[in-house]
This record gives sequence, C-alpha cells and structure tokens, in this order.
Amino acid sequence: MPRPTKEQIDEEILDAAAALFARHGLEQTSVQRIADAVGYSKTGLLHRFPTKEAIAEATITHTVEHFEAVAGTVAGTPPGADRDRRVLTALATLAADRPGLVSFMLTSISRGVLAGERLDVIGEVLFRAFGAVLPAPGTTPTSEEVTRAVRITSAVGGLAVASLAFCEAPDTDLRALSGDLLAAALGALGHRRDATPHETED
Repeated sequence: MPRPTKEQIDEEILDAAAALFARHGLEQTSVQRIADAVGYSKTGLLHRFPTKEAIAEATITHTVEHFEAVAGTVAGTPPGADRDRRVLTALATLAADRPGLVSFMLTSISRGVLAGERLDVIGEVLFRAFGAVLPAPGTTPTSEEVTRAVRITSAVGGLAVASLAFCEAPDTDLRALSGDLLAAALGALGHRRDATPHETED
C-alpha cells in the first residue's frame, strides 16, 4: 500500500481540525486534541503547523479552496433548482469525504463558535455557489433574501450535522447515505429530489 502523500496527510489533519474547531471553538481545541484525533504526536503535528493559529488559518484557507471549487463548477448555471441540486450534490460528496470541512463551513455561517473576516469569506463563497449573496453589513435584507438565506443555511446545516454524526457511527458508509443527505437538503431548499430542474415543492 503506497504511503500517503504530504498533501493527503495535511488534508487529514485539517479535516480533523475543522471538525474540532466547529464543535469546540478555537480556545477549547488544543494542539494535543488535534494530534490525538489524527493519531500523530503533538511534536509531529507542530512540525507541520508551528502553532494552533497556523492550523486554524490553514483550515480556513483549505475550506475556502474546497468551496471555491464547488462554486466554480456551477458558475455558468443560472440560479434555480438545477444549480441548487448541483451544489448540494457536490456538498453531499464532500460531506462524505470531509465531514469536518462541511461542519466548519456551517460554523462560519452561524458564527456561533468562531468569528472574523476570514470566516466571513467561507459564507460568501458558499452563498455565491447557490447564486445568492449575503446582505451587506448595515443593510436590511428583503424578505426573499431572508427566506433564501434560511433555506440555504438549513440545507447545508442538515448536511453538516448529519454527516458529522454518521461519520462517527460504527460501520456507517457515508457515501451510501449521500443520496438521503441530498434528498433532505433539497427538501430544505424547497425542491423535490426527483423534480426536473425547474420544479419545486408547493
């Protein structure tokens, strides 16, 4: 079996860190806790990332890159059911492979654990993927913008929470559940899983 590459090791570390930051926040997540989660020594982890802050910054950058990639795949698709479905399909696949990143992304939207301009970028990228925009600070969003934001947050939140919960369940294959995760997320956005691109729930 080939040894994992540096990039694969870093990805594993950052996904574990993302899940811990999302659950416990930066202050309550120690380097030792991250090292334990990935089976490395604290010294070995600090050899790759010199401080906890460096891990946090790398986690944000890594998360943004993943969601920028998702946004890029749908950039030419008009907002609507088809675009929503494509974004959620990509997120369901990502949630199966990297549940920590999806959970961390949800945290950036809710701003319940971490905060700051760098995290705001994650939310902006995510909403852009859906063809939506976050209201500018100091402005009053329209009722349609509020409804859309609630639906997007609910859809992605459901994906994040379910994928993180099931990834820790013994003998659970998240890829096998990705269809159910997708169906639930589509429902949160008002779309039927089997609908044509322009059909939505009443």
